[in-house]
Amino acid sequence: LDILSILPFDLLGLQFGFSSVYRINRFVRIESFFEFSDRLESVMAKAYIWRVIRTTGYLLFALHLNACIYYVASVNQGLGSTTWVYDGEGNAYIRCYYYAVRSLINIGGLPEPVTVFEITFQMSNFFIGVFVFSSLIGQMRDVIGAATAGVTYFRASMDGCVDYMNTYTIPKEVQNRVRTWYNYTWAAQGMLDESELLEQMPMVMRTAIAVDINMATFQKIALFQGCDHQMLVDMLLRLKSIVYLPGDFVVKKGDIGKEMYIIKGGAVQVVGGPDNSIVFVTLKAGCVFGEISLLQSAKDGGNRRTANVKAHGFANLFVLEKKDLFDILVHYPESQKVLARKGRALTKAKGPPGPKVKEDKIKGGTLFGQKPQTPKIIKLFAMLRKGTAAKVK
Repeated sequence: LDILSILPFDLLGLQFGFSSVYRINRFVRIESFFEFSDRLESVMAKAYIWRVIRTTGYLLFALHLNACIYYVASVNQGLGSTTWVYDGEGNAYIRCYYYAVRSLINIGGLPEPVTVFEITFQMSNFFIGVFVFSSLIGQMRDVIGAATAGVTYFRASMDGCVDYMNTYTIPKEVQNRVRTWYNYTWAAQGMLDESELLEQMPMVMRTAIAVDINMATFQKIALFQGCDHQMLVDMLLRLKSIVYLPGDFVVKKGDIGKEMYIIKGGAVQVVGGPDNSIVFVTLKAGCVFGEISLLQSAKDGGNRRTANVKAHGFANLFVLEKKDLFDILVHYPESQKVLARKGRALTKAKGPPGPKVKEDKIKGGTLFGQKPQTPKIIKLFAMLRKGTAAKVK
């Protein structure tokens, strides 16, 4: 079909005179246009822009066809033969196109048709215009509605939350923070909950996206090095994304540690001292903290946090909960042994010095043995010696 569409039938015009009929073979490739349109729409970040352009093109092409038909009808009737047909003055295409636009979108204010053909043509234009323009306007409305559907959902969710806070007289400071969270989350990721989008995808696609985004970061975590690759993939699918506002505490000293955090975007600070004014370290995107707490104590327990961690600016974190990790480790016993061994080593390395000194003392006593008791005969001689020395004095 592609070869047929490019055959130069225009050369027949050299022998028989020019005619647009010679180019009718170009319509054979009309399927290529729709294929191009579908592919372009699938790769564009904002596909609604192309939909608007395409719908506008359909409208202009429909007007072009109507202008051509009106010109052919005028020629057959005779240019200037009646007040309805084209009179042959000025630019033929522009004048016919102008008439086509008026006849399709207006009823009234046009030259009155005279012949039966002209009346039939004009009535057909009225009916087609109503149908075509109503269809195109409906398509345009759907395109614009689809383009703004996300924004509409965002505004409806935010308005509902604001109404709820006003109903229960929530403090203004809290309300402002909630609004800030809504605005930042929408501006940063274009949605309020990424999981809603991912849940619509097949598991294969969800896995591919999770591996592409976070696998490199997970493989750098010392705690998970040497673990089964499929176990890491299962962990990636359990991650939850949470946005923290500037100054929000991610963890507080003394809290029970039940989660591990991966910094997706932004930064957090480990703080302490009076009023948490001392910044010990700043962790940026790709860093991990809280991983040791995943292996401490029972499944629903955890060790106490030893420092305060707060968001430095807006911070987007991935969270892995302890219960999710334990559910995964049931299927990977070898990895469970690796994590248990590494967890003990990391805990010992980061533990307080007190227990270590005590342990060293115990080890020293074991090495040299306990001191034996003094025999009774030696104690007796020692007492007699002390008594004799006292009498001499």
